[in-house]
Amino acid sequence: MLTKGVSIVLCTYNGKQRLEATLNHLTSQKLNVACELIFVDNASTDGTKEFADAWWETHGNAAISYLSYEQPIPGKSYAQDLGYEKANYKYLLVCDDDNWLCDTYIQTAFEVMEANPNIGALGGWCDAEFEGNKPAWFDQQAKYFAVSKQGTSSGDITLKKGCLYGAGMVLNKYHWLELKRLGFEHLLSCRKGNNLSSGGDTEYSYALRLLGYKIWYDERLYFKHYMTEGRMHLEYLSRLRKAMAYSNFMVLSYKELLTGNKQSWAKVLNKGRKAFLLKLYNNLLSLFSSNYEEKEGAKTYFRHLYYLTFYKKQHLSNVKFITRWLKGKKI
Repeated sequence: MLTKGVSIVLCTYNGKQRLEATLNHLTSQKLNVACELIFVDNASTDGTKEFADAWWETHGNAAISYLSYEQPIPGKSYAQDLGYEKANYKYLLVCDDDNWLCDTYIQTAFEVMEANPNIGALGGWCDAEFEGNKPAWFDQQAKYFAVSKQGTSSGDITLKKGCLYGAGMVLNKYHWLELKRLGFEHLLSCRKGNNLSSGGDTEYSYALRLLGYKIWYDERLYFKHYMTEGRMHLEYLSRLRKAMAYSNFMVLSYKELLTGNKQSWAKVLNKGRKAFLLKLYNNLLSLFSSNYEEKEGAKTYFRHLYYLTFYKKQHLSNVKFITRWLKGKKI
C-alpha cells in the first residue's frame, strides 16, 4: 500500500545550468501533504547530480525529502521509470529541469487527484520565460514548445485534447504499476541526450485511456517553462517539428485502438482522389515557399505520407504489441 503524498520526479541530462531556478521553485511550495523529490541524473557529463545533491542539502525545503539516483541508459523514459519505481508516494509529478512550478502546484495537484480517482493523467498550463529576447515568431509556434493551455476550462478533456504534454503532468503510481504488470513498454523512449525524439510522456496519456482512465486539466496548475537562447532558433524548431512528426505517427496505433479507425492509403484516397491530388500539388509548391510556416506544414504533410507508406509494418507491429498487453486488462 502506497502512502498518500506526492513524489516529484525530476529527470535531467546535463541540466546543471538550468537546475537552480527549478529547485528554488520547488522549495517555495506551500504544502500540507507528504512530499519527496526523486532526482534522476540521466547519464549527464557535467556534474549535474553532484550539483543537485549539494544544492538541496544546503537550500532544500525540510518538508520535501530528497532522494537522487543515476540512470545510465540514455532516454528520458528510462530515467522516469527509475524515478517512478523509487517513488514512495501515491502520486507522481513530472517536473522537467526547466519547469518553474507555482507555489501551490503540488498541493492543488494532490487535492484534484484525491477528489477524482478516475483520473489517469492530470495536467496544467504554462507561460514561457526567456533567457534572452522573445523571438517574433514564438507565439505562433509556442505549442511546439509545450507552452499552451491544455483545456478551455478545468475538468475532463479525454474526448477533447485527449492527451497531455509531459511537463507538469501528474500520474497515479498504482496506474503505472498496472501498466507494468500488463507488460507495457514505451514505443517512444523520449529524448536521449541532445536527440530531439519525444512523445513518451504523451504516450502515457493514450495508454491510460486504453485502461479506461480519464485525462484531466486544471487551470490552477500553472508553471513557467524556461526557454534557453540555444533553443530559440528556427533551425531548432524545425528539428523539433520533425521529431514530433515521427512521434505523432507512432502514437497512431493508440488512436486506432481507441477509435477503431484504421490508418491506410485507401482511406486517404477514398476521401476524394482529386482533392487528394490537389492537396499533394499545393504542398509540393509550399516546400519551396519563403514562408516558414507554409514550408514546415508541407514537410509535416509529406512526412506523414512517408510514414504511412514505408512504416506500415512498424505501425502494425505497434498495434499488435499494444493489443497483446491490453489483453491482460482486468474487466
